[in-house]
Amino acid sequence: MIKETNISELDPRQIRQLEAADKAMTSNPSYSLEIYAAVLKLTPGCLELRKKLRMLQLRMAQNSTKGLSGLLGKVTAAPFMLRGKNDKDPAQTLSKAEDLIERSVGNALAHQMLADAARNLGMKQTAVFGLETIRQINPKDLKNLKQLGDAYLEVGDTEKTIAIGNEIQKINPNDGDAEDLMKRASVAVAMNKGKWEESEDFRNQLKDEAEAQSLEQASKTVNNSKGLEELIRQAYAKWEEEPDNLNHYRQLSDYYHRYGDLENAIAWIQEARKQESGKADVSLEEKERNLTLEYFDDVIDQWEKQYHQNPNDSGIKSSWEEAINNRKLYQKSQLESLVQRYPNDFGYRYELGVLLFEEEDYETCLAHFQLAQKNAKVRLDAILYLGRAYSRKNFHDLAIEQFNLLKTEIQIMDERKKEAIYELGCCYESMNKGEEAMEEFKLVYSSDISFRDVADKINAFYNKG
Repeated sequence: MIKETNISELDPRQIRQLEAADKAMTSNPSYSLEIYAAVLKLTPGCLELRKKLRMLQLRMAQNSTKGLSGLLGKVTAAPFMLRGKNDKDPAQTLSKAEDLIERSVGNALAHQMLADAARNLGMKQTAVFGLETIRQINPKDLKNLKQLGDAYLEVGDTEKTIAIGNEIQKINPNDGDAEDLMKRASVAVAMNKGKWEESEDFRNQLKDEAEAQSLEQASKTVNNSKGLEELIRQAYAKWEEEPDNLNHYRQLSDYYHRYGDLENAIAWIQEARKQESGKADVSLEEKERNLTLEYFDDVIDQWEKQYHQNPNDSGIKSSWEEAINNRKLYQKSQLESLVQRYPNDFGYRYELGVLLFEEEDYETCLAHFQLAQKNAKVRLDAILYLGRAYSRKNFHDLAIEQFNLLKTEIQIMDERKKEAIYELGCCYESMNKGEEAMEEFKLVYSSDISFRDVADKINAFYNKG
């Protein structure tokens, strides 16, 4: 445990150092930064100093970037760090987090790391400050806002808790977590005012029975969340007893995933893969890949929401596009590696083929789709993409063979069959075989008038006639 203190409680020599740093803040901010960081390292509980340091770091970063949007860390296939609510050495983690922040004050994961470590050390206000900084860097991060609301509630600041709940609902009007957060804050306010713990029946102090039921339901939600935290603690204790048991790593990853903490979910799988028994476990590799892709998707969603709220902000648009591109780069590098190491796993070949097709690399994707047909699960999809790739290369005769094969094999007019017949019609159209094309388009039209632009094609044909 580390006690949180103010600057006035520090050693007089340290106070004098800080006063000198304050005076130099305008003329020599780098000097001030160095002094603040050095004293904080010796007195990590001084929240007032930590705030001064962070304010200066953010100001200097803003001067060298285009506003706070430039501080946001860029998504990469980043090495996720084991940092969590059950850290063995939270004091060391706290120090490590400050080192990472010093390198890049826009590193949201580092601020999260700091908040988690502070919470483990009983530094509740410092934990709040860490989450507030993430909010300052990325105000639309819903996951952080929810954690911040919980942190405010933990320190008894119900007004800010309710304000955070309202903020979340502005971003996502139907967010159940925000409603739950405000209910819990309302319960806390009412309990403080009415001293329910001294009452034999707190229902008598409520306005009506409906409100009582609503508050009880909110309480159940809190217990469920706490229940999951307890499962994490239990799984962590088992892992400490049996660090070589891969099941404990999987269990911890699963619990963190359900808890909404993707970073720790990924980190535990990465740790499992470092174990001797986990190095050759393909299921762990696949688990890490899927979790990481989910992490990328979350980041992309956050940037997309920010862009729709600020469509004229070129920085946000650029970051959104970069996040999408980084996901593609990660996915492609992973699939290329998997195909190279497991050449007979044709499911991976299909996935890589789709990615290459989307990149318009039709030549390279052909071989993958040809081989992917050996996998029964993706065979029909592989044939469809193979036909599309031939078509995009203007090998229409070869494409027609694939689409006719699907047209024959698939008995019901599902989406895949409609796609195949539509693509078949487009091939005939490109070959100036209008009548053959119309016969195919009519089949789709008679089944689904809203499919792509088939209605426009049919109408144009009859209007011309």
